[in-house]
Amino acid sequence: MAAEMVDHNGAGSSGGQHRILADIAFYLSAARSAFAGSFKYQAEFPDGALYENKGQSLREKAVGKIQNLLLEELVSYLLEEPAFASLEYSRGQLRDLAGQVLKIEILEEKKIEQDYYLKARMVGDVDSLKEDKKTLEELEEKVRALEMARKRAAEANEDIQKLKKEIEMVKTRILLAGGTIEEKPEEDRAIFDVIEKGDALYAQEDLDGAIQAYGQALELNPTSAVALMNRGAAFLKKGDVDRAMEDFDRVLELESENPLSYVNRGCAFALQEEWEAALKDFSRAIELAPDTGDAYLNRAIAYLKQGIDYEAAEKDLTLYIGMHAGDYRGHLYRAIALSYMEQYDTALREYEEAIQLNPSEISAYYNRGNTYLKVGDVASALDDYTRVITMNGVEGDVYYNRGIAYVRIGEMEKALDDFTRSIESYPLDAETYLRRGWIHARLGNESLAIRDWEHAQSLGNETAAKYLERYGRTS
Repeated sequence: MAAEMVDHNGAGSSGGQHRILADIAFYLSAARSAFAGSFKYQAEFPDGALYENKGQSLREKAVGKIQNLLLEELVSYLLEEPAFASLEYSRGQLRDLAGQVLKIEILEEKKIEQDYYLKARMVGDVDSLKEDKKTLEELEEKVRALEMARKRAAEANEDIQKLKKEIEMVKTRILLAGGTIEEKPEEDRAIFDVIEKGDALYAQEDLDGAIQAYGQALELNPTSAVALMNRGAAFLKKGDVDRAMEDFDRVLELESENPLSYVNRGCAFALQEEWEAALKDFSRAIELAPDTGDAYLNRAIAYLKQGIDYEAAEKDLTLYIGMHAGDYRGHLYRAIALSYMEQYDTALREYEEAIQLNPSEISAYYNRGNTYLKVGDVASALDDYTRVITMNGVEGDVYYNRGIAYVRIGEMEKALDDFTRSIESYPLDAETYLRRGWIHARLGNESLAIRDWEHAQSLGNETAAKYLERYGRTS
């Protein structure tokens, strides 16, 4: 249970690297914690890490470094404990808790010329642990309450999205009717009854039933723009882009200045990756109705997908957020645009806003993890990637990205496992074989490395040939 640190100060340093060895016995309230035992850590420190100054003594700096190091490493260890994983403690909560129940003791201290030595240990205060049992229970209760609040928020967001769909359906009918409500003949009311049946089926995700209902309405009136618009939306959601496009084109033949049909047709073009046509339709919708929020949102997404004008995308998303501040999508896509523009701090704030509005949105965690990785915050990136995986999310190539993060902190075995999982999902990705081969080589598995590089080369990766050449293998 001792923490020993040797460091050097100033020109008299020896130029070598020195190690901290910590062995902590740490007990967390006994009754409900599955963790009880010893924890060992070893790390390296460069010379010149400690400097005496007016505000802080060498001892304070040394003790602070030992304490911070051990707390951070202990938290990382605890986060892998099943008992804590099930409670979903945050890193900050665990660090605060550990800081409360650990105390540091100075065992030996001396300074010889330019060399400073400190031997210290951090130990668990058993008496305080007993007293803190109530605190731990309260903390667990708060964590559970927070998770319940998040679940309720996610459920509420689903209800909100359903209401939005219903509102959009009503808005469509109002727009098509020219904003007026008129007394309809009996046959027209019959058509709208069938359309409303289709709307209800659409909201219940019964797309085939909705399409059938809208078709019945069109049998009664083949020129019903509302029925055509809504059936096209159902076809689009089902993935039948061609049939959706036919209905949207027909609406525009009947109502040449209908902004919603331009938005919907633009989405159909986007699904076919016909970006110029999509952007043209979204822009036309904005010309006809500058307050059509979905046109700004979808145009911005088209810009991002095409990768041509991140500034224009960010501008559209800012306008969309002004219209729909409570929609997480505006904040999420603006964060992505800002990250492409290398405005990382603002991007991270937007990701946080998106997650607060919709804690169950997997892509928000995945993309925020990518941004954390870009700025070098590997620990936060790992947290986000792992959350995506625990949420049963298959967002992007999350295992590949987490593997990159593990490599950066030297966790080669974990990186190897993640690259293998990535290959299971993307067996034709040469870059993943290349990287996994590199890890095999680092771990001393030369034959496995060569096999991966040969596979990467067969998939067209030119760098793999250079690795093979180093090992005397040529094609």
